[in-house]
Amino acid sequence: MKLSREAKTGIFAILILALAIWGFNYLKGKNILNPTNEYYVKYANIEGIIESGNVLYRGFKVGNINGIVFDSDSPEFFVVKFNVNKNINIPVGSKIFGTQTNLIASTKDLVIEFSDAKEFYNSGDTVVAGYKSSPLEMLEPYKKQLDNILSNIDTTLFAIKETLNAETRENLQQSVSALKLTIGSIESMMAPGGTLNKSLKNVESITSNIKDKNQEISKSIDNLANATSALDSAGLQRTLMSLDSTLLATNAIMNKINNNEGTAGLLVNDSSLYINLSSATASLDSLLTDLKENPKRYVHLSVFGGKDK
Repeated sequence: MKLSREAKTGIFAILILALAIWGFNYLKGKNILNPTNEYYVKYANIEGIIESGNVLYRGFKVGNINGIVFDSDSPEFFVVKFNVNKNINIPVGSKIFGTQTNLIASTKDLVIEFSDAKEFYNSGDTVVAGYKSSPLEMLEPYKKQLDNILSNIDTTLFAIKETLNAETRENLQQSVSALKLTIGSIESMMAPGGTLNKSLKNVESITSNIKDKNQEISKSIDNLANATSALDSAGLQRTLMSLDSTLLATNAIMNKINNNEGTAGLLVNDSSLYINLSSATASLDSLLTDLKENPKRYVHLSVFGGKDK
């Protein structure tokens, strides 16, 4: 049967109208092709909860928010209407939380936490509302501290920017170049045949020789210990005690000399005795000189026995 133009136009209009109705409901979170159960939850504050928001269970989307109205019985509350896939039953005592699942967006989704009850809510029932702090709300007590930290970071970055001017950058480049040259010099010294490499080999050779002579060094140390023991057994302690006694006696003698006791003390400390000795020495020297010059005055020899004149 051939349809008239009017019939075709009517069918097309019906399809367009159906598609428009379906699209409108889909945008509101309703999918008329997928049957759902409708529930309600009451909140005193719905900040971030919007129509067409998601309903999640363990991170999986199970429905949508399709309406928000004032509670006519309790104006201090808002009633949030949401639907859930018909094959998902919500146990009695479960809670619905408004949670910010995206840190960038300010909107919130409804998150279902099932209870352990064996009974389930019916479509049209009101589910218990739960309350959890969002990550941003948890950071609210630290907001002032975070603001201070961000301010300090901003100040630090500005100071770094001011410090790293053209002159500073040039100095840094020169320092890096000098450091590169230094590293190159160290690498050349560490290379085979380099001075540092030779020095390390010499140190290694010395330590190797010490290791090879370890037994001989141990013997030398043992011999030194034996010699020390022999000195001790030979009466070194007695010798040191005798030397100490001698020093004490010498010290006593020196004290007597300093105190004008005895001949030596008088000789050292009495100037008159020194003067007398000096005078006597001078007289004796004069006598010897005169004796040498005039011996006949003191010695008379007579060959024939004559008398002295």
